[in-house]
Amino acid sequence: MSVKKVIVHAPATSANMGPGYDSMAMALELRDDITFELAGDGESQAITLSEDGSPSPEGLPTDRSNLAIRAFEAVFVEAGERPPSVRVTTVNRIPIARGLGSSAAAIVAGVTAGGVIRGSEIDLQSRLNLAAKIEGHPDNTVACILGGVTVSSLVGSRVMWAKIPLQRELGALVAVPDFGVSTGIARNVLPQSVLHADAVFNVGRVALLVASLCTGAYENLRYATEDKLHQPYRSLLVPGMLDAIRSACDGGALGAYVSGAGPAILALMDSECDPEPIAQAMAAAFDRSRVKVSDMMALSLSSTGAVWEVEE
Repeated sequence: MSVKKVIVHAPATSANMGPGYDSMAMALELRDDITFELAGDGESQAITLSEDGSPSPEGLPTDRSNLAIRAFEAVFVEAGERPPSVRVTTVNRIPIARGLGSSAAAIVAGVTAGGVIRGSEIDLQSRLNLAAKIEGHPDNTVACILGGVTVSSLVGSRVMWAKIPLQRELGALVAVPDFGVSTGIARNVLPQSVLHADAVFNVGRVALLVASLCTGAYENLRYATEDKLHQPYRSLLVPGMLDAIRSACDGGALGAYVSGAGPAILALMDSECDPEPIAQAMAAAFDRSRVKVSDMMALSLSSTGAVWEVEE
């Protein structure tokens, strides 16, 4: 193990994109910097810092239960080896438990750093497979690794994937409410079965979404981002969600949807669009439901996934 320290810059991701439940996602240019450093004979430890260097108020685990450490160790376990102790320091910029892939960033960083420190960098397909195995579904982790807009699906334990070639630039405006939503809770509110008509609706919308992104027919996105499989149910957890989505489109967004498990709402925009009317429309919609928006972020899409640098 000649490499002693790895710094991974992992992007935020926005999954589902409306109808693409558990299968579509895109990377955003907002990154956590996660440093992995061998700790010798010491215990593995993790610390999470805010961007200004102060301790994060999020209360994330500081021991081996930390998700980045778990992903790092998984690389060695998969190879039948004992994981070394590691110190992990995260400079956190991706809002936690807001639907922007903070857990995927930690997982991808751990898998990446584990491969580099182990001394035999994991090939792309193996990284995709292991990250999805840890996360439980592939959408966020695939976009975090590959960058861009991605479609993915599990076939057994193998991740099948493709990147969507955008014909024109897109921007994203993200409204982040001041409360978190657990992914587990957001999954538990979903029904065990859905109406056939709702399934057909989503099949048509996700096909329209992929085709519109590939061809540049962005005028379709208002309807192509509609969903009946998860957003109506998750709106019970996020007051004002559906109103904010409609209001974003009325305010000039090309399309809008709840990002991941929520509660963040993401509005898609032309790259030269003025985001202010859209931001005001989303904030007003949440205000009507007495929900405070803690952050409004205009972000570019990231064409590159997680990148890393090493120190020997």
